[in-house]
Amino acid sequence: SIFGVLLFVNLLNIYHLFIKKNWSLFKKTFQKIFKFLLLEEILFFVVLVAWSIVRSSAPDIEGLEKYMDWGFVNSALRTQFLPPADMWYAGSPINYYYFGHLIFALLTKVSSIPSSITYNLSIATLCSLVFTSAFSLVANLASKHKSFLLAGLFSALLLTFGGNLHPIYKILKINYTTNNNHFNLQTIQKSAESYWYPDATRFIGFDPDINNKTIHEFPLYSFVVSDLHGHVNDIPLVLFFLAFLLSYSQTYKKAKIDFELILGSGLLLSIAYMTNAWDFAVYGLFFGIFLLLFQKNIFITLVTGVLTIIFWYLFTLPYALNFTPMAEGIKLVDARSPFWQLSILYGGFWLLSLPFVIYVIASIRHRRMRGNLDGITSADIFAISLIIVATILIIIPEIIYVKDIYIFEHRRANTMFKLVYQAFIMYSLVSGYILVKFRKSILYRLLFFVILIAHLIYPYFAIKSYGDNHPKKQYWGLIGTDYLKDQFPDNFAVINWLNTNITRQPYILEAVGDSYTKYNQISSATGLPTVEGWLVHEWLWRGGFDGPGARSTDVTTIYETTDSAEALALLQKYSVKYIIVGDQEREKYPNLSEEKFLKFSKVVFQSGKTKVYEVN
Repeated sequence: SIFGVLLFVNLLNIYHLFIKKNWSLFKKTFQKIFKFLLLEEILFFVVLVAWSIVRSSAPDIEGLEKYMDWGFVNSALRTQFLPPADMWYAGSPINYYYFGHLIFALLTKVSSIPSSITYNLSIATLCSLVFTSAFSLVANLASKHKSFLLAGLFSALLLTFGGNLHPIYKILKINYTTNNNHFNLQTIQKSAESYWYPDATRFIGFDPDINNKTIHEFPLYSFVVSDLHGHVNDIPLVLFFLAFLLSYSQTYKKAKIDFELILGSGLLLSIAYMTNAWDFAVYGLFFGIFLLLFQKNIFITLVTGVLTIIFWYLFTLPYALNFTPMAEGIKLVDARSPFWQLSILYGGFWLLSLPFVIYVIASIRHRRMRGNLDGITSADIFAISLIIVATILIIIPEIIYVKDIYIFEHRRANTMFKLVYQAFIMYSLVSGYILVKFRKSILYRLLFFVILIAHLIYPYFAIKSYGDNHPKKQYWGLIGTDYLKDQFPDNFAVINWLNTNITRQPYILEAVGDSYTKYNQISSATGLPTVEGWLVHEWLWRGGFDGPGARSTDVTTIYETTDSAEALALLQKYSVKYIIVGDQEREKYPNLSEEKFLKFSKVVFQSGKTKVYEVN
């Protein structure tokens, strides 16, 4: 009912502000694009249902960084202010990119569906949004061609469900090393069955194993592992930004300082920054290169860029005032990726893009313009901008990297991950457009479909091996907490009690957990801040170990000291209202002294041996 009222009010406002005054134009436009809109809605629904079914076979909200992402959503659901409280660092706000989590928290609030379900719905929604956004963007990019729908469809398939060529490489490598360089179908089949899907994202530095580990993920891997992370949340938003620029290019008349472009770009880049800060730099770069190629006026491009950054800063300021960047500077790399490995990751895209690059260069030379792109269509400029920026993003981590807390062998892993993820998106988008550009070439069509099939092999391995890696007992549905009933029944009961009986965000105390473990379930599932959660994550977010390390020591003291006054003083220091004592606390703190808690608190809930103490 809340959603219905909001929808009705907004539709009424849109009608009075825009449609009523321009009814004839609206009617004509709607009739023209109705079939396209209907197709988009059908595609959205099909992908949403399909990925919901995939998630329903393994809906558990656990593993990798799901506790973190779910905790951000639950904290946002409880908060009365922004930024939301950090559920793993009581008394401090989230110092990370939380805007995407906030969006899904708002959808959860409006829908009145528990976050244990909407977490999985959010993943399915992202998958379907990415597919339909890519389809719409590329179909419009190729709108001058008869096969524009195919362009959108193939780009959407590559972006949403495509992988790289690693599975083919790995399977063939196993075959030839096992059979003395001879082809053996039986070995191929066995190696295919044993293929481990994360290997496609952990290839350079891992195979062969050297002291230069990298990460090179892509959207499908994100959808399979289902971490609701910033780089995933931001995909529909950056696709919207690209669509905004495409729309600008299609209505462009002459080079000028366009304040609608400046304001719109500043706003969208600020949203990208708050959702995944790296994307501000990536799409800011695209914005600059696209404008320079499109307007061919350095002065206007510079003025537009400076004004856009100013408005980006103003739009971002409320977020930036409470956010401390985690980067520690820029360094030169001392080890690079072998070209043959980069070719396995991106060679398919390079083969698809090369004919188009040659075509653009030849077109410029033919018109004797030496860099003046007047003779090239706006769609071609947009496409070549995608290729240029995607290639730059792959080159950058081969030259420099952003220093962070990660150990030496992973020194450039995060930089490469954040950049090549967006490169994969850009290459995928441009591929469908190039296909229809060269649709008359039988050879190119054959090349495209061979590469398309090669990239679409990965989903089979990824979905299958992810499902096989989960317990055979499958929870058919989207409830992400049912696994807790079997593995942590007492914690499950505590979570339900806290979510039912505790309002707002009082602070709790639970055992400090190592990152990527099953500790800190309660703070994650409730959004109630604990004194210290995943230690390495807080180390990263707080820009050093001193604060998280001191808190970890204090938590140990609270649980293990026999001095009730000392424990109470520390609890008051962090304003703790509820103390959790369960199996994980007893495991983490073998010298746990529980009796002292009764001197200044009372048991308000108990399930098995797990107790919740309320501090007086």
